[in-house]
Amino acid sequence: MDTITLTGVRANGTHGVLDFEHERAQPFVVDATLHLDLAAAGRSDALADTVDYGRAAKAIVAVIEGAHVDLIEKLAQDIADALLAIDPIRTVDVTVHKPHAPITVPFDDVAVTITRSRAAADAGNDAAGGAGTTASADAGAATHHAVIALGGNQGDVEATLRDAVRRIDALDGTQVTGVSPLYRTAAWGMADGAPDFLNAVVEATTTLDARALLAGLQRIEADHGRTRENHWASRTLDLDIIDYDGIESDDPDLTLPHPRAWQRAFVLVPWAALDPHADLRGMHGGPVNELAEGMLAEADGDEPPVERLAGDWMSGTAHDDGGVRAGDAGAAGAAGSDGVVDPAAPAEGSAAGHDLAGGATIPLKAVISMDSTSTDAEHLFREAIVAIDGLPGNQVDGISPLYHVSSFDGPDAMSAVIQIETRLGARALIAALGAIERTHDGGIDLDLVDMEHVTSDEPDCRVPWPSARTHASVLAPWMDMDPNATLGGDPVSFLLAMAPDAGMVGQLSDNWIIGAK
Repeated sequence: MDTITLTGVRANGTHGVLDFEHERAQPFVVDATLHLDLAAAGRSDALADTVDYGRAAKAIVAVIEGAHVDLIEKLAQDIADALLAIDPIRTVDVTVHKPHAPITVPFDDVAVTITRSRAAADAGNDAAGGAGTTASADAGAATHHAVIALGGNQGDVEATLRDAVRRIDALDGTQVTGVSPLYRTAAWGMADGAPDFLNAVVEATTTLDARALLAGLQRIEADHGRTRENHWASRTLDLDIIDYDGIESDDPDLTLPHPRAWQRAFVLVPWAALDPHADLRGMHGGPVNELAEGMLAEADGDEPPVERLAGDWMSGTAHDDGGVRAGDAGAAGAAGSDGVVDPAAPAEGSAAGHDLAGGATIPLKAVISMDSTSTDAEHLFREAIVAIDGLPGNQVDGISPLYHVSSFDGPDAMSAVIQIETRLGARALIAALGAIERTHDGGIDLDLVDMEHVTSDEPDCRVPWPSARTHASVLAPWMDMDPNATLGGDPVSFLLAMAPDAGMVGQLSDNWIIGAK
């Protein structure tokens, strides 16, 4: 059987038996060998006949960043299960490295290696009633658009919702394309003292049919301890398909659109913040923005408040607890405590439908520079690209050649530039890049060079990056990637010609991303 090998897939996770390991994330590194038949791909030269390496890598990262487990043996099993759910993989060898394990003697690494096959996994799933599998997507199927509501009020809800977004993005054939701000909603209709809910909405494209998508969402719920004995009880995680291609269906197992979406501020307000042009189909439907504004304007003591918590919650960084509350002046267009207008009005100096902290209602182009003095810079760059592409709402759509950067004052470096489409706000994207840097212990620098329609000179969010205009290490690869690029209205080609260090850079490879020399 043929093999594909992924080496050194890195992410941070809270796995381990010690108490502090439950709270403090540490790096994990995974090597995976995928066993499958590549004969068809060799003949057809078609991606549908092989495995999307990026999707496999994202599946690994989703497990590492997901729910806590005590043992890396269990982490390895969960990764193997996620990979075996991807057709046409038949067998996997998974090695999980825990380089910072809490051992009191000098050591280089701790690793667990397992081998699992699809036949064994299928047998185990049959015995468990099918739990743990991921519905596969037909590689030739059409791409569908889905709107999914997330909520919960038990445990570390914010972390659970973040993991759910990543797990949705890792479902076969599925790409999260937008994530709303995070909201708090009172536990209406429940016993006194029930914790408030946290809520958000995501948009995704998927090749899964609606039932397969629902099955995938229910498996994610079950993995987080969701039970369905009482519909009106508190729960760790609730995932609902609100809309699927605008289809209207009265199927009792999957009614579309969601039959109670029009009554729920905790669905409408996040959805309107994410896409103010969205439309809810059905008898009680209409423009989502208008429905949200109407619910907020009519809210009284009998209606639970909807409070915006943060726009950049997917980055996992601390945020204010203030925001838009039902009944506040300005309702849906009021400004939250983070200074961002919600849900539809643009922040000053930003693109329409986009704010620095929260996100964009339509994907915006952004340019990110990478540089490193490490001897393993190429590998670090590839890992960073996979991590950036794996952020919900991100899609890498351009990669520059690799450049060598000479230095008189220190070690030489390598640099490259990528272009992405993103629904993250500039500040959230900068925070995410910082988190990726930290997983590599400072071995790589990632900078947001420019973002379409966004200008900011705040201390933690400077866009465009001020010194990019004079850095040939940024300008040269950027011009190679996009000869027509501009920065602050000036052609990048002109800025490169004027850069004082233009003679210090030279192209190394234009196909380095696939590992060619």
